[in-house]
Amino acid sequence: MPCVDIVMPLYNKAETVRRAIRSIQHQSVTDWRLIVVDDGSTDQGPDIVAAIDDDRITIVRQENQGPGAARNRGIALAQSEFLSFLDADDEWYPWYLENSLRAITENDVALAGTHYYEWPKKNDMSKFWARRGVHCGRFSLVGNEDPGWAESLLLFFHVGNSLMKTQMACKFDGFYVGERCDSGEDTVFFIRIAINEDFMIIDPPAVIHHREDSSLSNRAELSLAPFCENPEVVLKYCPAHKRNLLRSVIARFALRSARNYARHGYKKRAMELLKSFPESRKFSGQYYRCRYEIILSRWFTYWIRFKCAVGPPVRLFIKSVAWKLHLLPKIPEIPTEKEDKYKNDK
Repeated sequence: MPCVDIVMPLYNKAETVRRAIRSIQHQSVTDWRLIVVDDGSTDQGPDIVAAIDDDRITIVRQENQGPGAARNRGIALAQSEFLSFLDADDEWYPWYLENSLRAITENDVALAGTHYYEWPKKNDMSKFWARRGVHCGRFSLVGNEDPGWAESLLLFFHVGNSLMKTQMACKFDGFYVGERCDSGEDTVFFIRIAINEDFMIIDPPAVIHHREDSSLSNRAELSLAPFCENPEVVLKYCPAHKRNLLRSVIARFALRSARNYARHGYKKRAMELLKSFPESRKFSGQYYRCRYEIILSRWFTYWIRFKCAVGPPVRLFIKSVAWKLHLLPKIPEIPTEKEDKYKNDK
């Protein structure tokens, strides 16, 4: 039996799935099994996986049911002590499994999450999380934490950067699949675990999250998390002494979602969300800023479009200059398929 099972949902990712699997094959830990769940793909992705000559890879097929259901199918097939997930458009650095397994075993925690990079902006997200008070270490939420800090800790985990004890995935009922949810189902899953169990956050960054290749990530910006529509999907798993904290976390998240709606021109949706979570008033600074943004919603849309069009290329140019001048640490490269073939030829 392998040390760790890796679950990869696959839906129309023929252009990227080989890259994702190659990053698993490059892991310094070789004792793994990859369970690829073809979720009704209509492209050549499943054929690409089936053609890879590696007996550690298993592919199973099902009708299209969404990413949460596909991951749950993988969880049901998992037999190893540890479990991790990688989407078919993302990548791991070679040290991902080794570092995560060491963290979870040496510290006896339920869940370990590693820092990561976001492409195509080439952002080191550890800096983003540090500004929100999230640093490496062992954590256990007790219920009296600052809601903003607790929210950041709970939202840190996502598929791709998290390894867990397999029993935890089963204990908390896997990924949320209500009403064929295809956005935020992983957030529900990780909140259920992290609100109950001890967890670790580690570095160095070991994941590349390719937002440019993820249709779900690109749509998720204006999607509403399932626990904002029905808080019970996480509250019913929460111990009684932590529920006030979790309710505050949900209210903060709803408030940020309302601000996002307002800035994208969805004034009515923003106002409805504020009405649904009156406890968001306790975060007075953000609350009144949201009200201001709702009033100016019509004009904020132009500012958002400008930022999205101009901001990323300008920031990437500045970073490229800083890398050339050695003012920023160079982001490590993952070996390409062409480099693999070159090594094999030698």
